[in-house]
Amino acid sequence: MHKMIPVAGPSITEKEIAYVTDAVTNGWYGNANGYIQKFEDAFKVYLGRRYAISLPSCTSGLHLSLLALDIGPGDEVIVPDATWIASAAAITYVGATPIFADIDPNTWCLSAETVKPLITTKTKAIIAVNLY
Repeated sequence: MHKMIPVAGPSITEKEIAYVTDAVTNGWYGNANGYIQKFEDAFKVYLGRRYAISLPSCTSGLHLSLLALDIGPGDEVIVPDATWIASAAAITYVGATPIFADIDPNTWCLSAETVKPLITTKTKAIIAVNLY
């Protein structure tokens, strides 16, 4: 029998409720980017970087990462077979082919034993994130 991974809900305080209320009340038209800009500015300061870009989803992050790596048609990217659709979707967005690897039943993650036989000359990346 496998041990289940516990799932916890979000921690929501009055502060988060106030931010959401302000965003849905005032975050329109000319102010639509206000919270995004505040987040990016604070995050780049926190990281000590000149730039920070936030994205609406992990799918967008994977998509941009694959583009930055110049991965495209004819390329293969290995992904876990137990993942969210975002992993494979981002690969197909750039014209590459997702190659599904078995996961370790104990960790629910990729393992060297399942990935190694799938690596070919067409393999350009491995997405080792389980997005579920």
